[in-house]
Amino acid sequence: MRAAVLYLRSSKDRHDLSIAAQRRELELLAQAKSLPIVGEYADAVESGKDGDRAGFQRLLVDLKARGRAWSVILALDTSRIARRRYIAQALGHEAKKLGVSILYAKVPEVDPISAVILESVLQAMDEVHSLMSREKGLAGMAENVRRGFRAGGRAPMGYRLERVTTGTIRDGAPVMKSRLVPDASAPRVAAYLRARADGQHGTRAAAQVGLEVSRSTLVDVEWNALTYAGHTVWNMRRAKDQQAAGSRRPRSEWVIHRGTHEALISEAEAEAILARLEAASGARERTRHRGAGYLLSGLLVTPAGAAWHGDRGNYATAGGHIRAEELEAAVLEQLAADFARREVIAAFTREVRALQESLRDARGLVAAREALAGVEARIRRLTALLGETTEPAPLLRRLEELEGERRTAADEVARAEAALADARVVTAITEADVAQLLAGMAGSLAALPREALKDALRGWLSRVELDPVTRQGRVVYRLFLARDNVASPRRAGGIPAIFAEGPAFTVRRHRRPPTRHGART
Repeated sequence: MRAAVLYLRSSKDRHDLSIAAQRRELELLAQAKSLPIVGEYADAVESGKDGDRAGFQRLLVDLKARGRAWSVILALDTSRIARRRYIAQALGHEAKKLGVSILYAKVPEVDPISAVILESVLQAMDEVHSLMSREKGLAGMAENVRRGFRAGGRAPMGYRLERVTTGTIRDGAPVMKSRLVPDASAPRVAAYLRARADGQHGTRAAAQVGLEVSRSTLVDVEWNALTYAGHTVWNMRRAKDQQAAGSRRPRSEWVIHRGTHEALISEAEAEAILARLEAASGARERTRHRGAGYLLSGLLVTPAGAAWHGDRGNYATAGGHIRAEELEAAVLEQLAADFARREVIAAFTREVRALQESLRDARGLVAAREALAGVEARIRRLTALLGETTEPAPLLRRLEELEGERRTAADEVARAEAALADARVVTAITEADVAQLLAGMAGSLAALPREALKDALRGWLSRVELDPVTRQGRVVYRLFLARDNVASPRRAGGIPAIFAEGPAFTVRRHRRPPTRHGART
């Protein structure tokens, strides 16, 4: 018997969209659909613009759980799931793959084709509504800031929020706003920042002025130096899903409204503090890139299997060392040559054909579908008997067992379909495809930035063997075939990797100056 769970989300505690109001409406929907409710996931006062919500994340985890006791998700409308199409569509795709349907109380039921179109339109409208609300909100915040009011959030250390009237009356009550005013700790914060602007050590400066806070808090205070110079700064931090390049945006992207509140330090002092922070961040970034600058780290081994390690511009192992720029230039030169060699192309083609044979019998789709159909037929027969018996308990227990069997059979069908898709990908690949693929990889050697090239090499190469005495080496290649492209630098689905071995090469001493990628950063 099918069962349902509720997903509830409110961004504002309005009576029509509150958690309680949504629950009441969804309970009526479940009753109309004869769906028992076995669980609930709720996010109160949470934005739908990203998926980082506690209730939503629990829903995703339980959706994939083997012992899941429900197969329907009920929500008020598409905007409750998310106000970003990619989040809603990702949930819909995952749910469909796992045999779970999503029903909306506010979305009319239509035929399957129209349902796809309608749901996409509604999701687009949700996202447009979110973006328009954001623009209106930002405009209102900007106006508040221009008038000297706080745009939102807590007061930074050294300030407090003072509530003041705007002179406007709404619903019979005065409209109040907040603004920043110095608090009792302001002199100590100002003294600390002036000491930092003069170049004094942060921990010692904090101790001297009596600021007993963590170093991370002090760093945040310093990054907000312009706030302490009397300005309001927006757009300093990146969104959660954009922080791979760091949590703070470059200063060129900051939005600054000047003279919005009382300053604790001068603008020149604030700029001196920020200059020191940016210089330190740049040094850390350069150090990080130097540490990650060895293209072959993790790939380079001796013929006996011992690892080479990056060491002050060299690759070193027991028995020898070699300059990193010499070796990397030699390996990249060898890759470009190997990708055009007929014997390497032929070796990969032989591996693809062998893989075709191994996948030829990896079907089983017809049998899996027949097994699923048999279980579903038994479920339908037992469901029909429920209306004819006065003792439904045994039937319900058996239906629960069959539902578990149905999920197992559905999983087997999904695995068989994936195996068939894998086999079709591999069967379609020809020697010409392999040659074209390797030619594209050769072109990437010069086009990719160094960090991206380093990542690609980890997908293309199994290992690079180098003898520390003779300097003779060879490359063992590997490729992962993907369903949506001929090949991928990362494993895709259940298709095994294919390997090929390149010819031997020797790293000569006193090579020509290396290429752009041969030079270490």
